[in-house]
This record gives sequence, C-alpha cells and structure tokens, in this order.
Amino acid sequence: MKRTNKLWHNLGLKIMALVFSVLLWMVAVNINDPVERKVFRDVKVETTNTNVLTDENKLYKVLDDTDTVTVTVRASRSVLETINVSDITASADFSELSFTNTVPIRLSVNRYVDKQIESISGSIDSMKLEVEDKKEKQLVIEIVQSGEPAEGYIVGKITTTDGNAMRISGPESVVDTVKKAIVKADVSDLTDNINITEKITLLDAEGKEVTDSSISRSVNTAKVSITILATKEVPVSLSTMGEPASGYVATGEINCAPAVVTIAGRSSVIKDVGGLVIPPEELDITGATADVTKLIDVRGYLPEGVSLSNTGGEEFNGKIAVTVKIEPLVDITRTVDSSRIQVLNVPEGYSVTLTPDSSVTMKLRGLQGNLDQVNTDTLTCTVDVAEWMSDNGLSELSEGSAEAEVDVSLPSGVILTAPVRAALTIEKIAEVTPEE
Repeated sequence: MKRTNKLWHNLGLKIMALVFSVLLWMVAVNINDPVERKVFRDVKVETTNTNVLTDENKLYKVLDDTDTVTVTVRASRSVLETINVSDITASADFSELSFTNTVPIRLSVNRYVDKQIESISGSIDSMKLEVEDKKEKQLVIEIVQSGEPAEGYIVGKITTTDGNAMRISGPESVVDTVKKAIVKADVSDLTDNINITEKITLLDAEGKEVTDSSISRSVNTAKVSITILATKEVPVSLSTMGEPASGYVATGEINCAPAVVTIAGRSSVIKDVGGLVIPPEELDITGATADVTKLIDVRGYLPEGVSLSNTGGEEFNGKIAVTVKIEPLVDITRTVDSSRIQVLNVPEGYSVTLTPDSSVTMKLRGLQGNLDQVNTDTLTCTVDVAEWMSDNGLSELSEGSAEAEVDVSLPSGVILTAPVRAALTIEKIAEVTPEE
C-alpha cells in the first residue's frame, strides 16, 4: 500500500513534468530541424494515356499554359535540402479526362514516402485542354514568281522537281483555314537556268500566312527548277495559193496581226531564226469574191527548240489574224486626144499622121484604186509604124488611110480589155528636084 501511495503521490506534478518534457523535446527538434516549405517553379506536367484521344482520331491543345505548374513542398529542412526540381513529378492521366476537357494533375516527390513530406501542392490542380477532331488535307504546291529576268530573257518554265503536292494534318479548325501552299521563285535579273530550294508557305483565304505549330506537314521545302530563255522579235511571212473568182483579184495586201512575234529559246538556237514562214496552203483564196480572213496558229510552224514568248504584259495565244484583200475588177472607158499619140519609126519618104482633133477610146480594167491613178493627160501612147508593117507583112507603105494599134503605157494593175486603134493617114512625100 505504501508503494502504491508513492506512485500516485503528486500525480499532477508528474503529468505536468511529462508534458513539459515532450514539449521541450519538440522545441528542441524544431530548433535543430524545423519544418519549412520550398517552391519549385515551371515543373512540366507529364501526360499519360494520351491514346484515349488519339485512338479516336482526335487532337488536343493545352490551354492557358496549364502544362506547367508551380509546386510547393512542406517538409523538414533536412529533407527539403535534398529535393531538386527533378525529384518533383507532375502528371496528368488522360484516362481521367472530364467532360469539361480537364485532367487532374497529380503531384509527388519521387525519393520520399508520404510521411516524410508534410504536404505538396500546386498552383493549379488540373490541365485544361481544347479537344478537336484530327483532319488531313492534300494541297497542290503553287509556284509564285517574283521579279523579272534580265532584259531580253524570259522565264521558260518553273517546276517543282520533287513533286507538286503535300499533305498537312492537325486540328480541324486550323487545317480548314489553310487554302493553299505556295513556294516563291525569285527570277530577278536571271540569264541562265537555276535550281533552288525554298520554304513552303501555307496561306489562308486572305493570303495571310498560317503559322500555327499544331499543323504537321509532309514536307517543309520544295526544290524548284527555273528555265530561262533568250528572246527575239521576228516577222511573220505570208503568201497565198489559188485565184479568186472571175472578175475578182487579190490586191496583194495581206494584213497580219501581229505582224511581228517574239520567239524564245536557247540563244544558240534562235540566233539563226530570221522569220516565221507560214506556207501558202494556210491561205487558199480559190474562188474568193470577198476578203479572206483566217486565224492561223503559228505555233505549228516554230522551229524545233523554239517557243513563243508573251512579253510586255501582252497575252498572246499563238494565233495571228490574217486578212487577204480581195476586190472586184472594174471596167472603165477613157479617151485620149490624137495629139497625145506619138508616131514612131516612119519609113523615109513617107508622112504618117493621125486625124487632127480626133481621139481614141481605151477600155480599161483593174482595181478601183489603180484605175484612179490613170491620167489621160500624162499617158504615153505610141504607134510604131515599122512594127505595124512587120505585123502585117508589109514591105512598104501605100498612101491612103490605115488603122494601127496604139501601145499605151498603163499604171501597174491596169490592163486593156480591147486593143486601142487609131486611124492613120499615109502620104508619100514628093521629092524635091534641085533647080538647074
């Protein structure tokens, strides 16, 4: 009984002493190894089970930079001193994706069990996503020329040498904004062929570049081959075949538009090309009673290795417009005073004259324009007596009246439709006897 009494003697003081001892121990511990907190910034959130979306042909985009988190760890100083940012794990398991497209972020310290870490917390508790269907699109790579070759040269051909198509894929809303793919080809001051590699640019409907990093491309660059050709201006040469209908004639005027074309090719080839010759078979005027017009594609008559060039900003499809002028023949009658007719080669001893104040009639035929050039006051009209005698088998003249053909010098394109005849008076000149 005495021992029991001693155990419970001053029990309150004993309990107070125990509590004080515990508190003293805790204070000592905290003074030597206190609980503190440490902040780790820009911790990358690792994603797992992303196939939850990709297997359904969907893509995601992290919103509001929620793929990084600032982590705060509370633990004793001795523990915190050994923890580095590489020991912090932040993960988002896509199998936990919510209907609002958020994924919880789980935090842990890799090298410590939970009881050694008082607490771990993040600046955000979930990753926010934008989820869309994945879409693919195939685009033809268009070549956009910039600049101009050196003077006297043109661009013959610009092609991509490694294919002219590409595929892009990404979120549907982004892919749908892409309307074309282009590659730029600068030909400024070129005089020879060149091969280049250029970046492919994606453009929207307004021609602005689409640079969204969520788009994947099958290719990023294109190899471009640029062919440069020398140019030369050459005339078009034309001729006709056949004859117009009776009473009509080709005036000789052939209008051609354009009359001069620009050809292109290697300098060694085009230097020997003097003109573009169109065969007469292209312009058959047989039986024509009006102007003959035709479009002729001159590309079929270009020498090998030569092409047409569109220079000066003019559009030319290779067809020239040709008009062959056909006009009717016109018949007119003109008279010439006998005083305008010269008598030539009169045999000695004879006098051959035309009836004074008489005239001869000429029946003329030709184009109206040519007939308008006939001036009876300036025409040269002659009667060659010696030729007339020869044509009629005469060895000498006989006095009296006769009729001879008049030779008329007419302008080009005008003909006589009937011989011009003049009445002649032939007289023998009396011999003069010398006085004795």
